[in-house]
Amino acid sequence: MRSIVLSIALLAACSQVFAASNVGQCVYPKSKPGKGGRLEFIKPIYISPTPAPSEKQVLTTFDAFTIKAEANGFVQLATVPGVEDAPIKTIGWVKLSDFKILDLRNCN
Repeated sequence: MRSIVLSIALLAACSQVFAASNVGQCVYPKSKPGKGGRLEFIKPIYISPTPAPSEKQVLTTFDAFTIKAEANGFVQLATVPGVEDAPIKTIGWVKLSDFKILDLRNCN
């Protein structure tokens, strides 16, 4: 009986740890409708080459991305493979709080 309870507890703990990771999720920049109906970023989204505040570039495209890695509250973004079969390109590290998570079916 103890082994059954222990195995169920272990299984539950493992599934929660796996679910806590955002790797593989689809994300889209947080935005709002602007003047003339165009989308605008809620605030500038900075991309850095490392998972820490460092030299930065500003994200300029409204595209969906996939999360390739996670560290220190930052996520590494990669392009979503499209119809053209272009190779997946790593974009850089951004704060996860600047993005909203999309359903995988909407990641295109």
